[in-house]
Order: sequence, then C-alpha cells, then structure tokens
Amino acid sequence: MTSVNIPFDPKWTSIGIGLSGGADSALLTYLICDSVVKHQVQNFKIHVINHIRCWKTKPWQRYDALEVYGWLQNRFPDITFELHTNFIAPELEWGNKGPTLVDEYGKTVSGDNIEARAFAEYVCVTNKVNAFFNGVTRNPRDVEFKGMQPRDIEPSENNKHLEVMEHMGFLACHPFRFIEKNWVIKQYRELDILDLFDITRSCEGDNSTRPEVFMGLDYTTYKPNQSVPICGRCFWCRERRWALEQ
Repeated sequence: MTSVNIPFDPKWTSIGIGLSGGADSALLTYLICDSVVKHQVQNFKIHVINHIRCWKTKPWQRYDALEVYGWLQNRFPDITFELHTNFIAPELEWGNKGPTLVDEYGKTVSGDNIEARAFAEYVCVTNKVNAFFNGVTRNPRDVEFKGMQPRDIEPSENNKHLEVMEHMGFLACHPFRFIEKNWVIKQYRELDILDLFDITRSCEGDNSTRPEVFMGLDYTTYKPNQSVPICGRCFWCRERRWALEQ
C-alpha cells in the first residue's frame, strides 16, 4: 500500500503552494485545504504560486490554472487565498534550452527551474509562510514514456529529505516525490472530486507538435477559456492515460 505523508500542523497560519492547473498540484492543494477544515484552523491563508509559461504557444495554460484556482476558492470559502503570478520567458524553458545552467545550490537545471524555485522562495520568505508545497510526482516505474530523468528516483535513507526539509525558515514539502500518478487519480475517485479532476489539464502539446490537432491555436488565435484539444502523444498525456487505466 502506498503511504503518503503530507505534513500539516494546526498551529500553522499560512502556507505556499505551487498550482499549475494540473492534476497533481490541484489534488495536493485540495488535501491541504481539507486538513485546514478538518482541524478547524481559523484565519488560515494559502499563497498560491502560479507561473505563466509558454504564453505564445500555449496561452490556455494560464486560464486552466485560474479555473482550478476558482474551484478551490468556491469549495473552501473560509480559507483565504492569495494568487502570486510569475512570468517565465519561453526561451528559458527546459524544452527550449535543456538543463544548461547551474543554480545557487550547485544543481544543473534549466532556466525555468531557477525561475520557479527562486520565485517560490521569494513569495514564501516575504510572506513568512510556515511551509511550501510542491505536487511533483515520480515517473511511472514500469513503463517508459521518456519523462524528465530527475523524476526517476526511488526512496532511500539518503534522500528522504527530498520529501520534507527545512529551507530558508520554512518547511519545503514534496509529499508526492516518490508517488506515481495512478495514486493521484485514485484519490480523485475516492474523494468524489472528479469534477475537479475534469478541469485539470496535463497535455503539453501545441500547434508546433501536432498542427493537425491544434489547428493554428496560439496566442494570436486563442480566446480565453475556449475548449482546447489534447495532443494525446506527449509524456503528460500518456502518463495521464496510463494512470486512468490503472
């Protein structure tokens, strides 16, 4: 049985969390909000961190995230939410440049990794949060979809700190670090929140990868909140399909 530890202290007053509009971060945000309600924590604030990415090729990502954010606000009206939006230049994305930079911690990463991590640190420190949460999951173990290699990692005595660690005065929590997406999908079913799952989006395809599917959709043609197809071929589409089949 998969065991997932999501740290929560009823004495906390605020947390930060990365919310992309995908199924993983949406579920993690829901679970934390549910803990706040169950522990009857008053005056709790969640600083939601979102990044505008690939704005020319996939402008709909911003609106997908806003729809998920709105769902959570409506579901948990007694929790205060504050949205912090960051912009990442497309030229810095992993898909354009790859891991060609070294961050201040000595890791070889892409520009978007540095942007996302640094902005989260800034939001968390300036708002004095108790903890920051990230919902990144592990690549599936028994299939090869060519996901990001750093996500192919097994838990050991030497890396358990990757789930929870002290960082810059707050807890940095990655509770799904060793969890595969099929566990995530199972939670949506068991918690009866498939309506939230249905508005999340995993696909990273666009008109440049599948023009026959996206039919010219980009920043010049997309209208906010219009229906957008999925490519069905990218890692994220295949991982989501695999998770549902499990």
